[in-house]
Amino acid sequence: MLLEIKGLTKRFPGVLALEGVDFTAEAGEVHALVGANGAGKSTLMNLLSGVFRPTEGEILIDNRPVQLSSPGVAVSCGVSTVYQEFSSIPQLTVAQNIFLGREPCGKSGILSHKKMRSDARAILDKYNLDLDETSLVETLSVANLQLVEIARALSVDSRILILDEPTAVLSLPEQENLFRIIESLKQQGMLILYVSHRMEEIFSISDRVTVLRDGRKIDTVQTADISPQDIIRMMIGHDIDQSKGLKANSAGDTILEVSFKDRRRGFKVLEGEILGVAGLVGAGRTRLARKLIGLEADEDMDVILHGDKIDPKSPGHAIQHGIVYLTENRKYDGLFANLSVLKNTTASALERFSSYGFLQQKNERQAGTEILDRLHLVASSVDAPISDLSGGNQQKAIFGRALLCNPRVLICDEPTRGVDVGAKEEIYQLLLGLAEQGVAIIFISSEMKELFAAAHRLLVLHEGEIVEDLPTDQLTEEKVLQAATGTAA
Repeated sequence: MLLEIKGLTKRFPGVLALEGVDFTAEAGEVHALVGANGAGKSTLMNLLSGVFRPTEGEILIDNRPVQLSSPGVAVSCGVSTVYQEFSSIPQLTVAQNIFLGREPCGKSGILSHKKMRSDARAILDKYNLDLDETSLVETLSVANLQLVEIARALSVDSRILILDEPTAVLSLPEQENLFRIIESLKQQGMLILYVSHRMEEIFSISDRVTVLRDGRKIDTVQTADISPQDIIRMMIGHDIDQSKGLKANSAGDTILEVSFKDRRRGFKVLEGEILGVAGLVGAGRTRLARKLIGLEADEDMDVILHGDKIDPKSPGHAIQHGIVYLTENRKYDGLFANLSVLKNTTASALERFSSYGFLQQKNERQAGTEILDRLHLVASSVDAPISDLSGGNQQKAIFGRALLCNPRVLICDEPTRGVDVGAKEEIYQLLLGLAEQGVAIIFISSEMKELFAAAHRLLVLHEGEIVEDLPTDQLTEEKVLQAATGTAA
């Protein structure tokens, strides 16, 4: 047995994050770890990665107990991790990030940039990762940032590879390439611990599934012997109707209208409408959102809000107009990692809680706590560092921040990335509730099923331009994919 965990427990102040977890995993296996947000998946991964030390229990590799006291020790024991949140350094190149802390040297013992680039190129070619080793990471798309993380993990002589939501930002071809890489690594005898909320992925590539709930192991089963509904039932403790989508509201007046002077197709968002935005990675979905909030300029774009032309110069300026953006990359663009959950939640609405320039902390705490309770946040305290929370709960805090701004237009860019099935349903119902209150919502997602379930109307982008704009009940997944790939008739 390559990996065995016995009675693993981890306590934090006021929180029992993991309790008595046992499970085994073999070489040459893809072993999926699933569970709702706060179930203990992140804690278990951090224990195996050397980030945390267990309060109780032990970890065995090749039947020998190991003390994974640091990430470096974990790597030396053959454990590599690709986290959902990226850790690359933007100012360095792809090659420098791949070999960060393990830079190759020449015969003289001095760092060899030539060898580093050559070795990086060899890894990228070996695993068919479409990256330029000389590119600065800060110039890469979110999807390519994920590929850098994967390349770094594969550059180490690992026997256990932990992948945390690795396809959340990858296009379909990139996902298929990743699955080919995983299959190759499996055939070479590597153990892949695969963390994902996407049931189709779990059933496509995993051999066994371990389900966690509330810090405890519920069961480990052969993937072939169980259904997605069974897994969801174990994850959340009850059944959920996955087929239930949002019912379209009767559309109201136009809230936001976007037009272009250079003949590009524009669009409108109506009061109480959820407008989905589809397209392949690189199609320009996020760029469109960033233009609407003033992060990127487009002199040919006119933005009309409630009949008045506006020109947001910054996210703060956009918020003053009632346009609020939920970023797709919460680590780099959304979180203040050194601040508490409460401070992260109230950061964009401090004027609401201030009087004569002084922050009224009582009002801030009351409003922040109320919105987090409404979003069912799982945390030991609103004063805990937000970096201690799972990815899904961090996302809830950012959602709370947006809601405290009382948006008239809410732009959600991949809002369910890294969020479990139950939390996704909560987000859908939250969006529906906001739409019923008259908020116009722009919902960007890479998951086609999600767009059909959660949007009243759908824009499809291809190479930066809108190529389709129809109600979702007049579209099919095939038609959307044809438009997104530029192959529509």
